[in-house]
Amino acid sequence: MRASLRTWWSGGESWYAAVGLANLVLGASSILIPLALRSMLGRSVDSLGILSSLVSVVGVGGNLLWGKLSDAAHRRKPFVILSYAVPGACLAGMALARSFELLVALNMLLNLFWVANASVTVLIAIENRDPREWETKIAHLNQVGALGWVFGLLLGSATVAVGGAWLDESTALRVTFAFVGVVGVLAAILAARTVPGTRPQALGAVVSSLALSLGSALVDLALLRPIRQLDPRRLRVRLRGWGAGLAPGTRAFFFATLVAYVGIGLFGIPLPLLLAERFRFPTSIVFLFFALQNAAVVAAYPWASRRIGRAGNLRVQKGALAIRLVLFAATAAALAFYPRPIPVPVLVVGFAVFGATWSAFSLSGTAIASRLSKSETRGRALGVFNGVAGVGWIIAGVGSGYLARWAGYEAAFACGAGFLALAILILHWVREPESSDAQDAPSAAEAERAPTSSGGSAI
Repeated sequence: MRASLRTWWSGGESWYAAVGLANLVLGASSILIPLALRSMLGRSVDSLGILSSLVSVVGVGGNLLWGKLSDAAHRRKPFVILSYAVPGACLAGMALARSFELLVALNMLLNLFWVANASVTVLIAIENRDPREWETKIAHLNQVGALGWVFGLLLGSATVAVGGAWLDESTALRVTFAFVGVVGVLAAILAARTVPGTRPQALGAVVSSLALSLGSALVDLALLRPIRQLDPRRLRVRLRGWGAGLAPGTRAFFFATLVAYVGIGLFGIPLPLLLAERFRFPTSIVFLFFALQNAAVVAAYPWASRRIGRAGNLRVQKGALAIRLVLFAATAAALAFYPRPIPVPVLVVGFAVFGATWSAFSLSGTAIASRLSKSETRGRALGVFNGVAGVGWIIAGVGSGYLARWAGYEAAFACGAGFLALAILILHWVREPESSDAQDAPSAAEAERAPTSSGGSAI
């Protein structure tokens, strides 16, 4: 074990510390922000849905922006520094926020700059390196980020708990915002000192960033504005063009992905406020539940990879959705018919399952999207895959907020289970992609582009 840890440590680079520190900041803020809506501003779950959707829209736009700008500027390092410094400043500003509108604006600005990190750090890790090292380098980078996210949730729990011993909950949250904001700025300073200045090079379609491969309807419609200039014939040509080079069943898979992300969002987005509002858990305990969830994601990735090797991607995808369907439906039934809060041991198991199934769902989904396309269209397929996932999350943001507010959390969770059932049904029209040396696994950059929840947390 000790030898394995030494080998893992020696395979890293000094600038990975800045990546881990930045992810620590975002991990803490991922739960801090929903709880701040309730404690600092007195807002409810419908406001959280609106905030989540607006932030997701900005994330899509940011992905389109940063990759192109970093290519045009022929420099990567400044974008990483900005992606840490601006979110740090935004989080510090949230400590002073007195209105919902200001909190939303700061969150949108935070996410706009944070996505530059995902678009650029992977290129720094692989540019000017032997292509045989790419997968190892990106896997290591992802592990550092995931561990930073878990430690950020633990730090948020500890900070809120210590602050709550002397301060009221609202003030403790504001102090925590200020603290993690300062840590974000420190991550930017560390990045400025350690991130290497790589020389951009043409890496081809295999590592084209999400910003360059996201050929979604949102982009095309944006390019065709104002709406009076929309040419239906041109749009039909583009829609037909997306299917070129894609295997039969690909559109069905993309539709299943959209439906699945709506269902997952209906459950995952309001979950922090359920723990705080309905179950009356202290803020520090809410952080610990989500730290457990993300730790389960990290721990389950090796198992998920082995399971895919034995059973195939499509079967694992359906299985992960089926387990989550049961989890969502059981939670909805418990909230509707069980008069007392769900016991803590049951919640612990539920959060562990919620995290572990994300590993199987995300790995198999990325691999299916890659295998359903030819090598020359794989970038476009992964772009559409991420695009429909983002659209599903945007829809779920608004839907989950209003359902939870006006019909109860159990209604939002039951609808989430229904969407997962529909996604599984649609997947029956998708054939297991054939395995080949060229298609067995997505490239390193494609694995990096696997969609996650807002900020990178597991969903």
